[in-house]
Amino acid sequence: MSVLDIEALTEPELAEIIGQGELVPLLAALAHLTGDRHYLALEARPRSVTVLGRAVAGVTDGAALELAISGLKAISGKDPHPVDAPVDRELIEYLVGTPIDDGTEDMLRYQLGIPHDQGAPRWQASTSSEAGLSVAIIGAGMSGILMARRLDQAGIPYTVFERNADFGGVWHENTYPGCRVDTTNYIYSYSFATRDNWKHDFSLQQAVQGYLREVATEFGVDKNVRFGTELLAATYNETSCTWQLTLDGPDGPYDAEFSAMVSAVGQLNQPKIPDVPGIDSFAGPAFHTARWDQDVDLTGKRVAVIGTGASAYQVIPAIADQVGSLTIFQRSAPWMEWTPAYTEEVKPGLRWLFENVPTYSHWYRAYQFWITADARRPYYTVDPNWDRPGSVSAENEELRQHLVNGLERQYQDRPDLLERVIPSYAPYSKRLLRDNGQWAKTLHQPNVRLVSDHIEAIDEQGIRTSAEHIDVDVIIYATGFRASEILASVDVTGTDSRKLRNEWAGDPKAYMGVAVPGFPNLFCLYGPNTNVVVSSSLFFFAESAANLVMSALEHLDKTGAGAVDCTQEALDQFVAEIDEASKLTAWGASNESTWYKSASGRVSQNWPLRVLDYWTATRELPMEKFQVLRPAVRDLEVAR
Repeated sequence: MSVLDIEALTEPELAEIIGQGELVPLLAALAHLTGDRHYLALEARPRSVTVLGRAVAGVTDGAALELAISGLKAISGKDPHPVDAPVDRELIEYLVGTPIDDGTEDMLRYQLGIPHDQGAPRWQASTSSEAGLSVAIIGAGMSGILMARRLDQAGIPYTVFERNADFGGVWHENTYPGCRVDTTNYIYSYSFATRDNWKHDFSLQQAVQGYLREVATEFGVDKNVRFGTELLAATYNETSCTWQLTLDGPDGPYDAEFSAMVSAVGQLNQPKIPDVPGIDSFAGPAFHTARWDQDVDLTGKRVAVIGTGASAYQVIPAIADQVGSLTIFQRSAPWMEWTPAYTEEVKPGLRWLFENVPTYSHWYRAYQFWITADARRPYYTVDPNWDRPGSVSAENEELRQHLVNGLERQYQDRPDLLERVIPSYAPYSKRLLRDNGQWAKTLHQPNVRLVSDHIEAIDEQGIRTSAEHIDVDVIIYATGFRASEILASVDVTGTDSRKLRNEWAGDPKAYMGVAVPGFPNLFCLYGPNTNVVVSSSLFFFAESAANLVMSALEHLDKTGAGAVDCTQEALDQFVAEIDEASKLTAWGASNESTWYKSASGRVSQNWPLRVLDYWTATRELPMEKFQVLRPAVRDLEVAR
């Protein structure tokens, strides 16, 4: 633990440092470290500046700043209050600035991770069980590493099967130029493995994968993973209540058996290639952003990028100066959220606070989580009485005008471009992208052209639209993923020989995104309807889902049962609630084609309710929604 030495710093220098951080979590950390509650004086609490439902800055008034400076001096050169001191409700309510209920307090304690990992299982698997639990984890990305950590903490044997050669999942596979996260690192990370040494607020792909690899190694997951191994088939054995797996590894196909199987493959791992006539006839290199061909040199080439979604928004500015010409094919324009710090490094003052104030990174993380949790719900919630085209409510219209004003400032000299970059649909109907001016700057370049005409065909030389033929040397597909086809490539067979791909038929449904009737002890992380559109982060949702899985395994361990199977009634009730809530969201009410929806038009990917609702519903297994199964082989042995 480091302690401060601020003797060489003047008060103006300290004020500048503090101004580059967040005052509210700093004062909470100081109160926690010193045990002195005068740092929580409400009359000196920094006032938040809120823009469209999101706190974007703290107003540094004199009283709050003086408190912070005095607090830094108070712990300078001294041993701080023990960091394992309890975090009481007063501290948490100060952090969020409002009275809270028990569920919110529980959720925020989890995010704080003080004094220790709040999500660690509070039970240990029985060592006397004759048929001890064993778990197969499919995928070594964010969810797979998380699941492995929780199983290890409970003493449950597991093996992670990963088709790639390294950890990271999508962060291993997506190596295109400019690839970076669009959720701040401080909440796009595990609650039990916080970091305060991020180089950027929104890290590049290499840093995110490096973090995942580092966590996996730190907690020993690397000792239980089989890389280069793909799951081909999984069959539930109703007699033994086990999963029989057929895998293809470095030495060829083989079989394995486990008590349970956790799908940690996520939603965004199967690239979507557009269905365009003649697509296979193109003579030059053509590849998806998620399968970037590092051997293709784009220097001086005539390059076409199909798509203007999240990947395109990142890769296009990164390659525009390298290529000879760049033609961007846009089906519909995306909305862009102005984010000045999107590509910037962490400010030195904030880094100083991380390095010198013990636990500040924990409080900072919890604060970032809170101000992004559900603050923007009014801006994507449908008002049934609202009838203005291009928005779904007064708040959504306010957001639309805010975004349009930003676009007008960037394209005031190019009305021809402005007309094509303003979407016709309501904000949040599709993914809202981040940008700090790089997109507009790129579209202004003389070697860059934005084409909105419909693509009719691809031939040997290039792309033919409804208006012209464009010769290109390289085609890059930034066309997203087949998100609703979760596990579609695997032959998964449950009870009564039912097939998962038939049950889902491109429209996946799972109770809390985790459990599927007829497939006992099969659990999903980042499963159907758990994608985060606006609030929180995927790490939070994955950790919440893992809590539900661990609760199920605890029940099996303590009772000796063979499996738990979600009831059809429970799933039907859950889906009905989700579908009804989705109708009242901008993305659910929109007719826009998006990966949020399955082929049927149902929103199969996104979570439409509050973050707190998911947290509360996944704290423990609701036994009334599951049936317990027992292995026949064990019953026979008992009978003898």
